[in-house]
Amino acid sequence: MTTETETESSYNSPSLFGGHADEDPYDAYERMRRDTPVAKLGDHFWAVSRYEDIDAILRDWQTWSSIVGAKAISGEEPPIGFLFNDPPVHTRLRGLIQKAFTPRVIELQRETIQANCTEFVDRMLEFEDPDLVEMLAYPLPVLVIANMLGVADGDMAAFKRWSDDIISNLGPSLLTGDDSGIAETREEFNAYFSGRLDELRKDPEDNLLSELVYVETEDGRLTQDELLMFCATLLVAGNETTTGLIVNSMRAFSEFPDAMTDVRENLNSVPAAVEESLRYYAPFQATIRRATRDMELHGQMIQENDRVLVLLASANRDERVFDHPNEFDVHREKNRHMAFGFGIHSCVGAPLARLEGEIALKTLLPRIERVELLDTERGNMLLPGGPSSLKVRFELA
Repeated sequence: MTTETETESSYNSPSLFGGHADEDPYDAYERMRRDTPVAKLGDHFWAVSRYEDIDAILRDWQTWSSIVGAKAISGEEPPIGFLFNDPPVHTRLRGLIQKAFTPRVIELQRETIQANCTEFVDRMLEFEDPDLVEMLAYPLPVLVIANMLGVADGDMAAFKRWSDDIISNLGPSLLTGDDSGIAETREEFNAYFSGRLDELRKDPEDNLLSELVYVETEDGRLTQDELLMFCATLLVAGNETTTGLIVNSMRAFSEFPDAMTDVRENLNSVPAAVEESLRYYAPFQATIRRATRDMELHGQMIQENDRVLVLLASANRDERVFDHPNEFDVHREKNRHMAFGFGIHSCVGAPLARLEGEIALKTLLPRIERVELLDTERGNMLLPGGPSSLKVRFELA
Protein backbone atom coordinates (compact mmCIF):
# COMPACT_ATOMS: atom_id res chain seq x y z
CA MET A 1 0.00 0.00 0.00
CA THR A 2 1.38 3.38 -0.93
CA THR A 3 1.45 5.70 2.06
CA GLU A 4 0.19 9.26 1.89
CA THR A 5 3.70 10.59 2.51
CA GLU A 6 5.07 8.61 -0.41
CA THR A 7 2.24 9.84 -2.59
CA GLU A 8 2.84 13.46 -1.66
CA SER A 9 6.55 13.36 -2.39
CA SER A 10 6.42 11.58 -5.72
CA TYR A 11 2.95 11.84 -7.21
CA ASN A 12 4.29 12.14 -10.74
CA SER A 13 5.83 8.70 -10.58
CA PRO A 14 4.21 6.04 -12.80
CA SER A 15 4.80 3.47 -10.06
CA LEU A 16 1.97 5.04 -8.10
CA PHE A 17 -0.47 3.83 -10.73
CA GLY A 18 0.53 0.21 -10.73
CA GLY A 19 3.47 0.41 -13.12
CA HIS A 20 7.24 0.59 -12.91
CA ALA A 21 9.26 3.78 -12.71
CA ASP A 22 10.53 3.34 -16.27
CA GLU A 23 7.07 2.53 -17.67
CA ASP A 24 5.21 4.93 -19.90
CA PRO A 25 2.71 6.54 -17.49
CA TYR A 26 0.15 6.81 -20.27
CA ASP A 27 -0.15 3.01 -20.22
CA ALA A 28 -0.86 3.24 -16.51
CA TYR A 29 -3.40 6.01 -17.06
CA GLU A 30 -5.17 3.85 -19.63
CA ARG A 31 -5.44 0.99 -17.12
CA MET A 32 -6.79 3.40 -14.52
CA ARG A 33 -9.46 4.77 -16.85
CA ARG A 34 -10.52 1.22 -17.64
CA ASP A 35 -10.29 -0.48 -14.24
CA THR A 36 -10.03 2.08 -11.43
CA PRO A 37 -11.20 5.53 -12.58
CA VAL A 38 -11.04 6.67 -8.95
CA ALA A 39 -7.89 5.15 -7.47
CA LYS A 40 -6.84 5.31 -3.83
CA LEU A 41 -3.23 6.45 -3.55
CA GLY A 42 -3.04 6.70 0.23
CA ASP A 43 -4.98 7.75 3.30
CA HIS A 44 -7.37 10.52 2.22
CA PHE A 45 -5.67 10.86 -1.18
CA TRP A 46 -7.10 9.79 -4.53
CA ALA A 47 -6.49 10.02 -8.27
CA VAL A 48 -9.18 10.59 -10.90
CA SER A 49 -8.37 9.69 -14.50
CA ARG A 50 -11.45 9.97 -16.78
CA TYR A 51 -12.19 13.08 -18.79
CA GLU A 52 -15.86 13.31 -17.79
CA ASP A 53 -15.08 13.15 -14.07
CA ILE A 54 -12.21 15.62 -14.35
CA ASP A 55 -14.41 18.01 -16.31
CA ALA A 56 -17.06 17.86 -13.58
CA ILE A 57 -14.49 18.38 -10.82
CA LEU A 58 -12.87 21.41 -12.44
CA ARG A 59 -16.26 23.02 -13.11
CA ASP A 60 -17.51 22.70 -9.53
CA TRP A 61 -15.30 24.74 -7.22
CA GLN A 62 -17.88 24.65 -4.42
CA THR A 63 -17.56 20.87 -4.16
CA TRP A 64 -13.93 20.59 -5.22
CA SER A 65 -11.98 23.36 -3.57
CA SER A 66 -8.56 24.64 -4.63
CA ILE A 67 -7.68 25.32 -1.00
CA VAL A 68 -5.55 22.20 -0.69
CA GLY A 69 -2.60 23.27 1.45
CA ALA A 70 -2.28 21.41 4.72
CA LYS A 71 -1.80 24.60 6.73
CA ALA A 72 -4.74 26.31 5.02
CA ILE A 73 -7.06 23.36 5.65
CA SER A 74 -6.09 23.17 9.32
CA GLY A 75 -6.55 26.91 9.75
CA GLU A 76 -2.91 27.36 10.74
CA GLU A 77 -2.41 29.80 7.86
CA PRO A 78 -4.84 31.52 5.49
CA PRO A 79 -4.65 30.43 1.85
CA ILE A 80 -2.48 32.88 -0.07
CA GLY A 81 -2.72 33.77 -3.73
CA PHE A 82 -5.25 32.79 -6.35
CA LEU A 83 -3.91 29.44 -7.58
CA PHE A 84 -4.81 27.69 -4.33
CA ASN A 85 -7.79 29.76 -3.29
CA ASP A 86 -11.53 29.93 -3.97
CA PRO A 87 -13.90 32.81 -4.69
CA PRO A 88 -14.25 35.56 -3.63
CA VAL A 89 -10.51 35.91 -2.93
CA HIS A 90 -9.59 34.02 -6.09
CA THR A 91 -11.90 36.19 -8.19
CA ARG A 92 -10.39 39.45 -6.93
CA LEU A 93 -6.77 38.38 -7.36
CA ARG A 94 -7.28 36.69 -10.72
CA GLY A 95 -8.99 39.81 -12.00
CA LEU A 96 -5.85 41.79 -11.23
CA ILE A 97 -3.40 39.37 -12.80
CA GLN A 98 -5.65 39.05 -15.84
CA LYS A 99 -4.53 42.56 -16.78
CA ALA A 100 -1.23 41.08 -17.89
CA PHE A 101 -2.91 38.69 -20.31
CA THR A 102 -5.55 40.68 -22.17
CA PRO A 103 -5.56 40.10 -25.96
CA ARG A 104 -4.14 43.59 -26.52
CA VAL A 105 -1.27 43.13 -24.04
CA ILE A 106 -0.44 39.70 -25.46
CA GLU A 107 -0.41 40.93 -29.04
CA LEU A 108 1.97 43.71 -28.02
CA GLN A 109 4.47 41.00 -27.04
CA ARG A 110 4.58 39.46 -30.53
CA GLU A 111 7.39 41.57 -32.00
CA THR A 112 9.65 41.08 -28.98
CA ILE A 113 8.91 37.35 -28.81
CA GLN A 114 9.75 36.96 -32.51
CA ALA A 115 13.00 38.92 -32.21
CA ASN A 116 14.11 36.94 -29.17
CA CYS A 117 13.06 33.64 -30.72
CA THR A 118 15.03 34.31 -33.91
CA GLU A 119 18.10 35.18 -31.87
CA PHE A 120 17.79 32.09 -29.68
CA VAL A 121 17.21 29.73 -32.63
CA ASP A 122 20.16 31.21 -34.59
CA ARG A 123 22.42 30.64 -31.62
CA MET A 124 21.06 27.19 -30.77
CA LEU A 125 21.56 25.81 -34.27
CA GLU A 126 25.25 26.66 -34.12
CA PHE A 127 25.71 23.79 -31.66
CA GLU A 128 25.83 20.10 -32.55
CA ASP A 129 23.93 18.94 -29.46
CA PRO A 130 22.32 22.06 -27.94
CA ASP A 131 20.34 22.13 -24.72
CA LEU A 132 16.80 22.88 -25.91
CA VAL A 133 15.67 24.11 -22.49
CA GLU A 134 18.66 26.33 -21.79
CA MET A 135 18.88 27.85 -25.27
CA LEU A 136 15.22 28.28 -26.27
CA ALA A 137 12.41 26.77 -24.23
CA TYR A 138 13.22 28.57 -20.97
CA PRO A 139 14.66 31.97 -21.97
CA LEU A 140 11.95 32.70 -24.55
CA PRO A 141 9.01 32.87 -22.10
CA VAL A 142 10.94 34.06 -19.07
CA LEU A 143 12.14 37.19 -20.87
CA VAL A 144 8.54 38.14 -21.61
CA ILE A 145 7.58 37.75 -17.96
CA ALA A 146 10.73 39.53 -16.80
CA ASN A 147 9.81 42.49 -18.99
CA MET A 148 6.31 42.57 -17.50
CA LEU A 149 7.81 42.61 -14.02
CA GLY A 150 10.49 45.13 -14.91
CA VAL A 151 13.34 42.72 -14.12
CA ALA A 152 14.58 41.94 -17.63
CA ASP A 153 18.10 42.88 -16.50
CA GLY A 154 17.93 40.32 -13.68
CA ASP A 155 19.84 37.08 -13.23
CA MET A 156 18.10 34.61 -15.57
CA ALA A 157 20.02 31.68 -14.10
CA ALA A 158 18.75 32.56 -10.63
CA PHE A 159 15.20 32.94 -11.97
CA LYS A 160 15.39 29.44 -13.47
CA ARG A 161 16.80 27.93 -10.28
CA TRP A 162 14.06 29.53 -8.19
CA SER A 163 11.41 28.45 -10.66
CA ASP A 164 12.62 24.84 -10.76
CA ASP A 165 12.87 24.68 -6.96
CA ILE A 166 9.39 26.07 -6.40
CA ILE A 167 7.76 23.80 -8.96
CA SER A 168 9.55 20.63 -7.83
CA ASN A 169 8.66 21.23 -4.18
CA LEU A 170 5.11 22.43 -4.78
CA GLY A 171 3.37 19.11 -4.15
CA PRO A 172 5.16 18.16 -0.92
CA SER A 173 5.01 21.68 0.54
CA LEU A 174 1.29 21.99 -0.16
CA LEU A 175 0.20 18.57 0.95
CA THR A 176 2.36 18.18 4.04
CA GLY A 177 2.75 21.81 5.03
CA ASP A 178 6.52 21.30 5.10
CA ASP A 179 8.10 23.92 2.88
CA SER A 180 11.59 23.59 4.33
CA GLY A 181 12.79 22.26 0.97
CA ILE A 182 12.38 25.70 -0.56
CA ALA A 183 13.11 27.85 2.49
CA GLU A 184 16.40 29.14 1.08
CA THR A 185 14.88 29.70 -2.36
CA ARG A 186 11.93 31.56 -0.88
CA GLU A 187 14.27 33.75 1.16
CA GLU A 188 16.33 34.66 -1.93
CA PHE A 189 13.24 35.21 -4.06
CA ASN A 190 11.48 37.39 -1.50
CA ALA A 191 14.62 39.44 -0.84
CA TYR A 192 15.10 40.13 -4.55
CA PHE A 193 11.51 41.12 -5.29
CA SER A 194 11.05 42.98 -2.01
CA GLY A 195 13.93 45.16 -3.14
CA ARG A 196 12.21 45.75 -6.48
CA LEU A 197 8.94 46.60 -4.75
CA ASP A 198 10.71 49.11 -2.50
CA GLU A 199 12.24 50.76 -5.58
CA LEU A 200 8.85 50.98 -7.29
CA ARG A 201 7.24 52.57 -4.24
CA LYS A 202 9.87 55.32 -4.43
CA ASP A 203 9.96 55.63 -8.21
CA PRO A 204 7.06 54.14 -10.25
CA GLU A 205 7.83 52.57 -13.63
CA ASP A 206 5.83 51.63 -16.70
CA ASN A 207 5.37 47.90 -16.10
CA LEU A 208 2.83 45.51 -14.64
CA LEU A 209 4.55 45.13 -11.27
CA SER A 210 4.60 48.88 -10.74
CA GLU A 211 0.91 49.04 -11.65
CA LEU A 212 0.11 46.35 -9.09
CA VAL A 213 1.98 48.24 -6.38
CA TYR A 214 -0.34 51.21 -6.79
CA VAL A 215 -3.61 49.58 -7.80
CA GLU A 216 -6.55 50.14 -5.45
CA THR A 217 -8.95 47.25 -4.78
CA GLU A 218 -12.06 47.03 -2.64
CA ASP A 219 -9.74 45.90 0.15
CA GLY A 220 -7.23 48.68 -0.43
CA ARG A 221 -3.82 48.18 -1.96
CA LEU A 222 -2.28 44.76 -2.31
CA THR A 223 -0.28 43.52 0.66
CA GLN A 224 3.41 42.73 0.45
CA ASP A 225 2.61 38.99 0.59
CA GLU A 226 0.10 39.35 -2.25
CA LEU A 227 2.59 41.27 -4.38
CA LEU A 228 5.27 38.65 -3.80
CA MET A 229 2.69 35.99 -4.69
CA PHE A 230 2.05 37.75 -8.00
CA CYS A 231 5.79 37.84 -8.71
CA ALA A 232 6.13 34.12 -7.99
CA THR A 233 3.03 33.21 -9.99
CA LEU A 234 4.13 35.19 -13.05
CA LEU A 235 7.78 34.21 -12.95
CA VAL A 236 7.14 30.52 -12.26
CA ALA A 237 3.73 29.58 -13.70
CA GLY A 238 4.11 32.20 -16.40
CA ASN A 239 7.00 30.41 -18.04
CA GLU A 240 6.84 26.75 -17.03
CA THR A 241 3.84 26.00 -19.26
CA THR A 242 5.50 27.49 -22.34
CA THR A 243 8.77 25.75 -21.59
CA GLY A 244 6.90 22.44 -21.35
CA LEU A 245 4.99 23.17 -24.53
CA ILE A 246 8.14 23.79 -26.59
CA VAL A 247 9.93 20.76 -25.15
CA ASN A 248 6.95 18.47 -25.64
CA SER A 249 6.43 19.67 -29.21
CA MET A 250 9.96 18.59 -30.05
CA ARG A 251 9.43 15.35 -28.12
CA ALA A 252 6.35 14.55 -30.18
CA PHE A 253 8.04 15.49 -33.46
CA SER A 254 10.99 13.25 -32.61
CA GLU A 255 8.56 10.34 -32.21
CA PHE A 256 6.37 11.28 -35.18
CA PRO A 257 8.72 12.65 -37.87
CA ASP A 258 6.05 12.47 -40.57
CA ALA A 259 3.90 14.86 -38.55
CA MET A 260 6.83 17.24 -38.32
CA THR A 261 7.32 17.09 -42.09
CA ASP A 262 3.62 17.76 -42.56
CA VAL A 263 3.76 20.89 -40.38
CA ARG A 264 7.01 22.10 -41.96
CA GLU A 265 5.39 22.00 -45.39
CA ASN A 266 2.31 23.85 -44.19
CA LEU A 267 3.11 26.34 -41.43
CA ASN A 268 -0.55 27.32 -41.30
CA SER A 269 -1.06 24.09 -39.38
CA VAL A 270 1.26 25.23 -36.56
CA PRO A 271 -1.61 26.38 -34.27
CA ALA A 272 -3.25 22.94 -34.58
CA ALA A 273 0.13 21.29 -33.95
CA VAL A 274 0.51 23.36 -30.78
CA GLU A 275 -2.89 22.18 -29.54
CA GLU A 276 -2.05 18.57 -30.34
CA SER A 277 1.27 18.87 -28.52
CA LEU A 278 -0.56 20.21 -25.48
CA ARG A 279 -2.98 17.29 -25.63
CA TYR A 280 -0.47 14.55 -26.35
CA TYR A 281 2.12 15.56 -23.76
CA ALA A 282 0.55 17.91 -21.22
CA PRO A 283 3.12 20.30 -19.67
CA PHE A 284 1.62 19.50 -16.27
CA GLN A 285 0.43 15.96 -15.61
CA ALA A 286 -2.03 16.86 -12.88
CA THR A 287 -3.56 19.38 -10.55
CA ILE A 288 -5.07 18.94 -7.08
CA ARG A 289 -8.48 19.57 -5.52
CA ARG A 290 -10.04 18.98 -2.08
CA ALA A 291 -13.47 17.53 -1.41
CA THR A 292 -15.66 19.89 0.63
CA ARG A 293 -18.16 17.17 1.59
CA ASP A 294 -18.50 13.39 1.73
CA MET A 295 -19.44 11.85 -1.61
CA GLU A 296 -19.35 8.66 -3.66
CA LEU A 297 -17.59 8.54 -7.01
CA HIS A 298 -17.44 5.31 -9.04
CA GLY A 299 -18.17 3.32 -5.91
CA GLN A 300 -15.43 4.95 -3.85
CA MET A 301 -16.36 6.91 -0.72
CA ILE A 302 -14.45 10.17 -0.73
CA GLN A 303 -14.57 12.00 2.58
CA GLU A 304 -14.65 15.70 3.30
CA ASN A 305 -11.13 17.18 3.07
CA ASP A 306 -9.80 14.22 1.09
CA ARG A 307 -7.54 15.48 -1.66
CA VAL A 308 -7.78 14.36 -5.25
CA LEU A 309 -5.07 14.26 -7.88
CA VAL A 310 -6.82 15.36 -11.09
CA LEU A 311 -4.91 13.67 -13.92
CA LEU A 312 -5.06 16.17 -16.77
CA ALA A 313 -2.67 14.10 -18.87
CA SER A 314 -4.94 11.08 -18.56
CA ALA A 315 -8.02 13.10 -19.54
CA ASN A 316 -6.18 14.19 -22.69
CA ARG A 317 -5.83 10.56 -23.80
CA ASP A 318 -9.32 9.41 -22.81
CA GLU A 319 -10.61 7.14 -25.57
CA ARG A 320 -14.18 8.11 -24.67
CA VAL A 321 -13.47 11.65 -25.90
CA PHE A 322 -10.62 11.47 -28.43
CA ASP A 323 -10.47 9.24 -31.49
CA HIS A 324 -7.16 7.34 -31.64
CA PRO A 325 -5.90 9.17 -28.54
CA ASN A 326 -2.41 7.65 -28.67
CA GLU A 327 -1.78 9.01 -32.15
CA PHE A 328 -0.19 12.42 -32.61
CA ASP A 329 -2.52 13.97 -35.18
CA VAL A 330 -1.71 17.58 -36.15
CA HIS A 331 -5.00 17.76 -38.06
CA ARG A 332 -7.15 16.70 -35.10
CA GLU A 333 -10.46 18.53 -34.96
CA LYS A 334 -12.44 19.43 -31.82
CA ASN A 335 -9.31 19.12 -29.71
CA ARG A 336 -10.89 19.69 -26.29
CA HIS A 337 -7.76 18.96 -24.30
CA MET A 338 -7.30 19.99 -20.67
CA ALA A 339 -3.62 20.92 -20.72
CA PHE A 340 -4.50 24.38 -19.40
CA GLY A 341 -7.01 23.10 -16.89
CA PHE A 342 -10.64 24.15 -16.97
CA GLY A 343 -13.15 26.25 -15.08
CA ILE A 344 -12.33 29.25 -12.92
CA HIS A 345 -8.73 28.06 -12.52
CA SER A 346 -7.95 27.61 -16.20
CA CYS A 347 -4.46 28.88 -16.98
CA VAL A 348 -4.61 32.66 -17.17
CA GLY A 349 -1.49 32.72 -19.34
CA ALA A 350 -2.72 30.18 -21.89
CA PRO A 351 -3.08 32.70 -24.77
CA LEU A 352 0.48 33.92 -24.22
CA ALA A 353 1.82 30.35 -24.06
CA ARG A 354 0.05 29.55 -27.33
CA LEU A 355 1.55 32.62 -29.02
CA GLU A 356 5.06 31.80 -27.81
CA GLY A 357 4.68 28.16 -28.87
CA GLU A 358 3.46 29.11 -32.34
CA ILE A 359 6.27 31.62 -32.87
CA ALA A 360 8.86 29.07 -31.69
CA LEU A 361 7.63 26.38 -34.09
CA LYS A 362 7.27 28.74 -37.06
CA THR A 363 10.81 29.97 -36.47
CA LEU A 364 12.48 26.62 -35.85
CA LEU A 365 10.71 24.12 -38.10
CA PRO A 366 11.68 25.62 -41.49
CA ARG A 367 15.33 25.27 -40.49
CA ILE A 368 15.37 21.61 -39.44
CA GLU A 369 14.50 18.28 -41.07
CA ARG A 370 14.52 16.08 -37.99
CA VAL A 371 14.99 16.29 -34.25
CA GLU A 372 16.38 13.64 -31.91
CA LEU A 373 16.13 13.83 -28.14
CA LEU A 374 19.38 12.67 -26.52
CA ASP A 375 18.03 12.35 -22.98
CA THR A 376 14.57 10.82 -22.86
CA GLU A 377 14.59 9.44 -19.32
CA ARG A 378 10.88 9.49 -18.52
CA GLY A 379 11.24 10.69 -14.96
CA ASN A 380 12.85 13.88 -16.19
CA MET A 381 10.42 14.35 -19.08
CA LEU A 382 7.44 14.15 -16.72
CA LEU A 383 8.59 16.82 -14.30
CA PRO A 384 6.01 19.61 -14.02
CA GLY A 385 6.79 22.03 -16.82
CA GLY A 386 9.25 19.57 -18.36
CA PRO A 387 12.89 18.69 -17.66
CA SER A 388 15.38 21.25 -16.37
CA SER A 389 17.64 20.50 -19.34
CA LEU A 390 17.38 18.48 -22.53
CA LYS A 391 20.09 17.83 -25.09
CA VAL A 392 18.83 17.44 -28.65
CA ARG A 393 20.30 16.84 -32.10
CA PHE A 394 18.84 18.59 -35.14
CA GLU A 395 19.21 17.56 -38.76
CA LEU A 396 19.38 20.93 -40.46
CA ALA A 397 17.30 21.69 -43.54
